Amino acid sequence: MDRRGDRWSPSPTALTAMCIAGLSVSASTLILLIPALFGSGAQVHPLVIVGLVVLSAAFAAGARYWRPQAPGADLS
Repeated sequence: MDRRGDRWSPSPTALTAMCIAGLSVSASTLILLIPALFGSGAQVHPLVIVGLVVLSAAFAAGARYWRPQAPGADLS
């Protein structure tokens, strides 16, 4: 018996919403960490900054990829 049809998969709207939430969290964390780089005694590792930039870009690409299509205009 094939059970693949019974597997739950999230809708594109839910995936887009999760990507937007992840993007907002990772980008806000990045924004909060950047001023620490310019202060005296900064202890933020550069790989943390690079990782947050990559994570933000991945969430932005995911939100763009899974974005639901808008209904087409009926020009008739």
